[in-house]
Amino acid sequence: MFDLQFKTEIGIVDPHLSTSSFHRYYQPKNDSQKMGSLENKGNVLGDVRAEHDKSMLDAAFYDWQDHKILSEASDRYLVVGRRGTGKSALTYKLNEEWRAQKDFVVVVAPNEEDVIGLRATAKKFGNTLPRIRAAVKTGWRYALVMEIAEKLSKYYKTQQLISDAAPLNNALKQWESLGGTIVSRLKKTLQSVIVAGEEPEESISELAARLKVNEITTQLCQVLNQSNRRVMVLIDRLDEGYEPDEIGIAIVDGIIYGSDDLRQKADLIKTFLFLRDNVFRAIQTLDQDFTRNIEGSVLRLHWDVQELFHMVCKRLRAAFSIDIESNARVWNSVTANELHGIQGFKSVLRMTLYRPRDLISLLNTAFYNASKANRRHLIEEDLTSSASHISQIRFDDLRKEYLSVFPGITEVTRALATLGAQFTVADAKQVLSTVSAQTQDIHLAQHFAIMGATEEILKSLYGIGFLGLVDKTSGNAIFSHDGKKPDHLFEHNTLVMIHPCYRGALGINLDASDQNSAEQIYDEYDITISSEVKEQRNKLIGRLISELDGIEKGSEDASLFADWAKRSIELIAARKLQNSQLRSEESRTATRELTSANRALEGFWLRILKDYSSSQIMFSVINSEKLSPDDYRKLSSRLTTDFGTIAFIICRDPQKELSKGGELEVFQEMHQKNQKLLIKLTSSFLIGLLSKLRSPQKYDQIDEALSKHLDGYLRLYIGGANNIDSAVKKKKSKI
Repeated sequence: MFDLQFKTEIGIVDPHLSTSSFHRYYQPKNDSQKMGSLENKGNVLGDVRAEHDKSMLDAAFYDWQDHKILSEASDRYLVVGRRGTGKSALTYKLNEEWRAQKDFVVVVAPNEEDVIGLRATAKKFGNTLPRIRAAVKTGWRYALVMEIAEKLSKYYKTQQLISDAAPLNNALKQWESLGGTIVSRLKKTLQSVIVAGEEPEESISELAARLKVNEITTQLCQVLNQSNRRVMVLIDRLDEGYEPDEIGIAIVDGIIYGSDDLRQKADLIKTFLFLRDNVFRAIQTLDQDFTRNIEGSVLRLHWDVQELFHMVCKRLRAAFSIDIESNARVWNSVTANELHGIQGFKSVLRMTLYRPRDLISLLNTAFYNASKANRRHLIEEDLTSSASHISQIRFDDLRKEYLSVFPGITEVTRALATLGAQFTVADAKQVLSTVSAQTQDIHLAQHFAIMGATEEILKSLYGIGFLGLVDKTSGNAIFSHDGKKPDHLFEHNTLVMIHPCYRGALGINLDASDQNSAEQIYDEYDITISSEVKEQRNKLIGRLISELDGIEKGSEDASLFADWAKRSIELIAARKLQNSQLRSEESRTATRELTSANRALEGFWLRILKDYSSSQIMFSVINSEKLSPDDYRKLSSRLTTDFGTIAFIICRDPQKELSKGGELEVFQEMHQKNQKLLIKLTSSFLIGLLSKLRSPQKYDQIDEALSKHLDGYLRLYIGGANNIDSAVKKKKSKI
């Protein structure tokens, strides 16, 4: 029925009409209809950010079902949606509508720096979600009462009522003196009632009494009853400054509970919270009571094809002053024949994630492309170019945000893109294995070495929202939020999918089969460097470092220490030292031998190759603190042509310097007689190098530390005892 309507209402127009004719055809009827976007052809359908889109929202807001539910002030007070689904637009429109109805409206939109500052104060009430949530819940209810009271104190009909309510009025005066924003005021209020030395549990239990929350809430309700006016509280942008850890989740959780608590205690106060989907799901995971407590109170924002179509057509009318009643004809009047009708509109939607923000951004750029080509109608090339441009921006954002914790992310993602939009885990592992073997990027090679398996790389890509898992039963794609990895292991035949928003940048064409998958992507994911990608890297490095504490010194655990040293060297010198092998001369001793091929093309190990002719590197791994002269002599005797004139001793000595009365003398003897350098590397020194790997940006600092260590040997120990004595005295003077 709907398709038939489109077929009968297609208008045939000249797609090559000049730009000047284009502007004359769509001349606004009056000044009020001249949208700012017409002057800026890049945003002809409005700004994708609601706070900068007020003129278009005033002229062409689409009253879809979710808006109608909220405008009736229903019990659906927690509005959940992905980024770009209209949360901020709803906040703006509801504010305008309720003010027109003579309701008091309080809009709360925390800023990033205030929320970050609140974290430190929240931690003073404990380090668990229930404790922080309980404190924030009470504090937030108090804050909302104060913000409402401040609003009423400036209205002539309620001003005297507020003044007569002594406790409420006194609290309001104190509140107004604390700063300019609700969160900064809340932070100072909470700090003021914390008693030094008091246990967190005591502070939480006394918080409501110290703030007199129940008393001032009762007085506020009395003021509202006497004035017979409603107060509508709109709370938006709760993701500002949000971090997906227990503290960040507990703060938002407390704000939700505090808002609900106030609306339950005051009939004339309605609170509405707008929450990102990823934050909502994180709270669901950590707060076991959350779903039970707010069941029936959640409104999920989700747009279908028809709603998006009506929304776009309403904006087209406002932007171009099109006086046509039928949406079908409005759409056809600005598109070429191949894009006509509902099927043409659906082909456009396949380039988006079925959200207003995506669609408006896509069409804005497409109209700009058409204008540059002196066309008044959109053609497929305009949209394809626009989708590719937007996709490239998103992909660049992904690379910039994650490069610091995922070295070589560009090379990895582009390699997987050669498999297409959807592929199996087995195929992905094969591609990643090839990348690992062939890459010349030292940072990427090291990241592969740290993660340890291609499956871990895939899980990391899932954790940042690049890959999604395809459900076997429904065929829907499941994408990550908050940077979390999947809890279950990937199977070889598991299907994974590259997120549609990155496909244009990677040269993957969208086809008809992608339409359903795009419609089924509901989760929002945060691109943030505090995600599990960084945490996973740190955990693996931390695990290796902590293993050393469980290895006893001596011959019994010599093999364990040698294995630890081998894995440490493989991470520290990833891609530079290869084909490492362990060998034991005598199983009963504490000594093992580690050899590695020197394949360095830069840095410290290239210096070793050039200066000391060491195409093979030898490490004597000794699981004891003190080294004997024989340890040095045995290592020196094993240095053949390929190993050059330098070798290393890895040991458990807490002191990385050479000690007199044995080590120093034999070191100097080996150098004077044979021109061989035997460098001691203590386990604590290696741990310091491993710690630098937590931040890939500090990769070069490992080479710098090794070079400095070698330079110290050359300048201090080979220069003679006088240098050593002066260095020792200098060190003691600092102590």
